[in-house]
Amino acid sequence: MADQPTKNTPFGLEPNVAMGLAYLLTWLGGLIMLVGGGTNKAVKFAAAQSITLWVAWWIVNVAVFWFILPMLHLWLLSFPLSMLWGVLALVVWLWTFISGFQGKEVRVPVIDGLTESIFKSAL
Repeated sequence: MADQPTKNTPFGLEPNVAMGLAYLLTWLGGLIMLVGGGTNKAVKFAAAQSITLWVAWWIVNVAVFWFILPMLHLWLLSFPLSMLWGVLALVVWLWTFISGFQGKEVRVPVIDGLTESIFKSAL
């Protein structure tokens, strides 16, 4: 019985499935796909970008809504700004994981450059 050729993606997944899962499961999916093996550059970039995107989102969220706005006594702005921030996160999340499952490489503005600088040795 002939062995099937191994794929160059984590866990032998199709590249589009690996990219979609990296984005769908946010930072955890990115981490799993990044350490799951494989050499596919698009999948590795999607995984690294997913980690960068959601860790950066969390850092900004904590900084703005837990520290900056309360420190400036701008409590009234917290709710509408957090709603806009949440909608933006939802749109980016939908865009990235749908594009990933379609096999399209996604480059989120600002985050892509940050990803390349943080993960340059892994990409």
